[in-house]
Amino acid sequence: MKIIKYIFIILLFCYAALAITFALHSYPLFRQDAICFLPTSYFINHNHQLINPLYDAGIDPTNHRFLFYPPLFPYVIALIVKLLPQSSGEVHLALTIINICGLIVTMLCAYIYIKRNTIKFNYLLYAFIGMWVVTLFSFNEIFEGRPEILCNFFIACFLFNNLYQAKAYSNFFNGFIIGLNAITSPISTIYLSIIIVGILFYHHSFKLKPILQIVIGFALVVSFFIVLYPYHLIDLYHGLIKHSTNVVVNRANAGGDRLNWLKGIYITTPFHTLIGVTFLISILYLLYLLIKQRKWISLICFFILIAAINYFAFKNVMMSYNMYVLAYFCMFLLLVFFIDIINRKVFLKFTSTLVMVLFLLLLVNSVGLARTTLVFFNSRDKEVPVNDLRKDIKLLSAKLEKDKKIYVTFSLWPACLDQTQSVVSNTILGAPVDNPSFQYIIMQQSNSGQSMPPVIPNYKLIKNNYIQEHPMFFNVKIGNTYPFYQTAIYERN
Repeated sequence: MKIIKYIFIILLFCYAALAITFALHSYPLFRQDAICFLPTSYFINHNHQLINPLYDAGIDPTNHRFLFYPPLFPYVIALIVKLLPQSSGEVHLALTIINICGLIVTMLCAYIYIKRNTIKFNYLLYAFIGMWVVTLFSFNEIFEGRPEILCNFFIACFLFNNLYQAKAYSNFFNGFIIGLNAITSPISTIYLSIIIVGILFYHHSFKLKPILQIVIGFALVVSFFIVLYPYHLIDLYHGLIKHSTNVVVNRANAGGDRLNWLKGIYITTPFHTLIGVTFLISILYLLYLLIKQRKWISLICFFILIAAINYFAFKNVMMSYNMYVLAYFCMFLLLVFFIDIINRKVFLKFTSTLVMVLFLLLLVNSVGLARTTLVFFNSRDKEVPVNDLRKDIKLLSAKLEKDKKIYVTFSLWPACLDQTQSVVSNTILGAPVDNPSFQYIIMQQSNSGQSMPPVIPNYKLIKNNYIQEHPMFFNVKIGNTYPFYQTAIYERN
């Protein structure tokens, strides 16, 4: 087990150093949904209010109260940022700390399981563990800036609690973790609730005492939340309903060609290629185990969970975060599958083939992390820091006419948190719908795939910082655009 321990520690140390380096350079830039959540942490620290003037989901356009999601995520980010030294990448760094904590707990779960269940330790196991850990690192969803980053940590703790099984407290802690998750993200809370019922039936523990312990742990968290929440709970309830109706029901057919979207999110994604196959193998193996062990009620819970995932993650294909939030679970199940294979518990006739398939799959899954690293180190010479954009926004704000605004695209919000009285934004990437109140428009190049600024009707280009070259590695293109704060600025004619 010492070799396994060293593999975990060395790889985690290398990843932490890499991830912190990324964070200090605000890399990668945040994507669409980050503007919905992360600015709130700034206003918690600076205004002492749970608000987000840059995005309120249309629920409170006057006061911009953060009402469309439970608030634990922005509060946790605000707390961590407050403890960190001030820097341009402090929000990235806060998210990275949460990510690393989740990885530590997940790897501890893996270590416990390997120690308990592995019959024979060999170089095949060591190589697989190395690949498995690197693939686990590829689920660095910092750039998404969503509450699921914190949920990943809670889910890892949930997994650890049910592996460790401290008999006196495990059910209480399950309820406590589900409660924390409930004030972070509603969807993954539904998943955990279904999973805990399945676990209780699996262990023949669906009895009054364990259920009461879970309820007490959950109620304790919710009670504290009710006392400390700064707004009326009914306002949060209405906000959640309005927001969920918009993103789950009204946008069910968003995204055009669903098949292409699914392929792009789960198969050809540059961040973890073929990860959909990894998820599918993990899910099918869990199904196989439940059938083999005749855990029929747990099997019913399994199908209820699959139905919930289908509704929340696939009805609107752009809500893939509701699938990726279970990535640590899926990766743990894949580890269980591999351990069972090398222990010769399952599929004895196909051992060599399955081992090779899993190795190749993890190798492909982990390519995304290698690409992200290459893009960073091969584009540093053209890095445009956020402070350059912040200076531009301050200069433009001083030139604004009465009742006029600056429009910025979604990744640029970190540069304008102190200018929200004159800056507006949204979650769209392209030029906004023509609005006479926009005196200036600032377009990001990162994530746009464009080497030249687009033409915007009724606006003239007054500053072009777009980089026309592509990030290269030994004359091979590894990205469409440089991943920093280079922009194009337009002024209304």
